[in-house]
Amino acid sequence: MKIVHLADSHLGFSAYGRVDKRGRNLREEMVYQGFKKAVDKIIEHRPDAVIHAGDVFHHVRPRIKPLYVFKQNLERLVDANIPVIIISGNHDAPKTLATVSPFTLYEGMNNVHIAHRYEYEPFEVGGYVFHCIPFCIDPEDYLEEFRKIRYTGNDVLVMHGMVEALWNKRLRTVGEHELKDSFLKRDFSYIALGHYHGQAQLAQNAWYSGSIEYFRFNEAKDEKGMLLVDLESGKVEPIPVKAKDMLDLIPVDCDRLSSDEITTELQNLCDDVDIKNKIVRIKLKNVSREAYKNINQARMSRLKSEALHLDVMPEFKDDTRIWDAETVDASSLPQEFEKFLRDEASGTPKAIQDDVIAYGTYLIGRIATAPGHGGLR
Repeated sequence: MKIVHLADSHLGFSAYGRVDKRGRNLREEMVYQGFKKAVDKIIEHRPDAVIHAGDVFHHVRPRIKPLYVFKQNLERLVDANIPVIIISGNHDAPKTLATVSPFTLYEGMNNVHIAHRYEYEPFEVGGYVFHCIPFCIDPEDYLEEFRKIRYTGNDVLVMHGMVEALWNKRLRTVGEHELKDSFLKRDFSYIALGHYHGQAQLAQNAWYSGSIEYFRFNEAKDEKGMLLVDLESGKVEPIPVKAKDMLDLIPVDCDRLSSDEITTELQNLCDDVDIKNKIVRIKLKNVSREAYKNINQARMSRLKSEALHLDVMPEFKDDTRIWDAETVDASSLPQEFEKFLRDEASGTPKAIQDDVIAYGTYLIGRIATAPGHGGLR
């Protein structure tokens, strides 16, 4: 039996404020186009089943457009007679029982199996049992749900979260939960994981497929796509989905460079690669504040108009601290925020503290990368 494993499509994600003639966010439309291309590839490979390991949507309350795009593409898979197994992830799962899951809209569709009710659900497809553990409100619930599994000899595990071994690479998003390494058992023919956006093998039979889209600059070097898995042989092959459209270019050393020289360096760097409709970041190392202040804005505007988004990040040589959006997200501010919250909310349940910390650091990252801010400085 052959399956395709994908995850983290984040339908509804938008950024950068650039819109087309119809007022549609260009980044959001790129995500929809990428998902359609992924489904094209799935149909081309004709697998016996497809697994989506969570975070179908970017928001727990998706707007009509992402709901419709997902339905369209689900119907294409159903029409191709390809069964689909889906679990909810931390982005698209309600964090309270009072909120209705977006996946209720797709229940009852032929050959579509969805686990989204915070509990273990098994689905039998093609002679294999797909043991699905979706997002759980309480991190402690994963172990309890895992204990419900009854092995058949032809078993596939599907989960969403950051495995313990990769916890230092966590994304610091709301509801990000740690999955114990002990879940990665050899009893399964395959373990399909979602949440981590890079393709990664955790054990001989356990993989993150990675996201099919670029969302953060620390993913710029990744190859985005899905995995084609032969459950009998254990062979796993990447299926590329899209060309790189996020570029984290080499930094420019601006020591002793004038404003015009810095602008020329930026122009040359962009000319060496095709930045049209790309998301681009360039760091300026050792730049003086005076030189940065006097960069030719007309020339910069022309450069920015070519890219979907061009982020120029100055690191001033007289700074004692460098405020880079992703550096802040990964180091000082989240740690200070977490320490403050732990001290102030010592009587609050740890699960609630963890979610508040995750949401707070998520907001810090959003502010740092908001259009016009150029990072926190």
